[in-house]
Amino acid sequence: MMFPHIHHRIGEFFNRLSPTACLLCSCGLHGELLCHNCELSLPHISFAEHSCQQCALPLTSDAGYCGQCLQKPPAFSRTIAPFRYQHPVDFLIHNFKYRRQLTAGRALGNALAQCIQHTYSEQGWHLPELIIPVPLHWARRWLRGFNQTELLGRQLARHLDIPLQSRLCRRTRYTPSQKGLSRAKRQENLRQVFCVTATGRTAMDGRCIALLDDVVTTTATTRELSRLLIQQGAKEVHVWAVARTDL
Repeated sequence: MMFPHIHHRIGEFFNRLSPTACLLCSCGLHGELLCHNCELSLPHISFAEHSCQQCALPLTSDAGYCGQCLQKPPAFSRTIAPFRYQHPVDFLIHNFKYRRQLTAGRALGNALAQCIQHTYSEQGWHLPELIIPVPLHWARRWLRGFNQTELLGRQLARHLDIPLQSRLCRRTRYTPSQKGLSRAKRQENLRQVFCVTATGRTAMDGRCIALLDDVVTTTATTRELSRLLIQQGAKEVHVWAVARTDL
């Protein structure tokens, strides 16, 4: 006979995986994660709108590239992100990362997978050959209980049939939260923080890599990691993220 508290925990787990109400407005659903109206309210980034062709920063004119990418071009060649980092996407990301609402992560992962499939097909681009999630330091992962980017990566790997490699790249030094820091300070914090394993150098040699993050803010993390991946033998790096912040 199952103990009551264990039964309760199992029931709670499956409820979190299969909600019966919209994650945003709580209206009744039948298998979906977000209702139609809430999906339409999300701050989508249209590929046709003005944004930097390299880092996806929303622009006010059709300049092609933002000033930062023109002055200091990153090692990655393009960025795919379905949303601006605005409400209610920021709310869903926060619930996923800090409140362990796995269904919010699933909804965001579905949206990112659809965006990637549509954009690559429309542009005639070849999909990357490997997905590498931005690594967390082991201490932060232990405190949080999981790496949210790795969970997104598993979902994308299933949707897109691309291998996920979460152990090719490691974070070797614990750094404080980057939230609220300037681009220069973020880049200073990230110097020599990441390394590629010997297995990683072999696996990524000559391949196009999808570097996966949840939010791209100043591009400090994706710049440092993409530089390292190219240095260690990757042919090309594409950045994938759920959301991109405005300037």
